[in-house]
Amino acid sequence: MPPAPLRSRGFTNIARRLDSVNPDHVIFGLIGANALVLFMWQTVDTSSKRQFMVTNFTTSPAHIMSGRVHTLLTAAFSHADTGHFFGNMLGLFFFGREVCAILGPKRFLGLYLGSAVAASLAQVVSQPLYSSRNSLSLGASGAVNAVTAFSICMFPHSTILLMFVLPLPAYVVGSLFILRDIWGAVGDRNTGVGHVAHLAGAGIGMFYYRRMFGRRSGFRRF
Repeated sequence: MPPAPLRSRGFTNIARRLDSVNPDHVIFGLIGANALVLFMWQTVDTSSKRQFMVTNFTTSPAHIMSGRVHTLLTAAFSHADTGHFFGNMLGLFFFGREVCAILGPKRFLGLYLGSAVAASLAQVVSQPLYSSRNSLSLGASGAVNAVTAFSICMFPHSTILLMFVLPLPAYVVGSLFILRDIWGAVGDRNTGVGHVAHLAGAGIGMFYYRRMFGRRSGFRRF
C-alpha cells in the first residue's frame, strides 16, 4: 500500500495535537483573536484602514459575489463595539469552557468554526429579505449560540441567571432566546441584529448534540 500523502499526514498530526491542548487555552485563544480584531476596529484612524476592515472583517451578499468568501469566517471574529464583544465573549467563556472539555479541542473547534461560517452564510443568504444586499454583518453570535445551544441540550436543567439576576432552568432561557430570534427574523424592523445567524448557530448546536449523543447520552443532566 502506498504511503499516505504528506498533506494528509500533516492534517492528521495537527488534529491529534489539538486534542492534547488544554481546553481553557482554546477558549482564551478564541477570545484573544476576537479581542485583536476589536482592537483593530478601535484603532482605525484613516479611511483606508476602515475600508480594509470593512472589506475583510464584515460580510454581505456583495462581499460573497465579489469573491471575498473568507469573510464568512473572519466576520465571525469581528466586533466593532465593546458591548457586542463582551456580550459574545462572556457567552463563549461561560459555556465554551465546559463544552470544549466535553468534546475535546478538535471537535469543539469543528463546531465553533463550522457554525461561524454557516451562521454567516445564513445571514448573507437572508439579507436581501430584510434590507439592502450591501448591508454588512459581523460578530461571533452564531458560533457562540451553537456552543450555548449544545451546552443547554447537554444540561437542560442547570441554572442560568437571566440578565445576571433571575435564576431559570437553562432550557427556559434557551427557549426564550430562540423565540426572540424567531420573532425578530419574521418581523425584522431593521434592528441591526442578525436574528437569522443566531437561529442558524443555535440550530447547528442542537443538531451537533443530537448527532453525537442523542437520547443515548451517558452524561448526567442536572
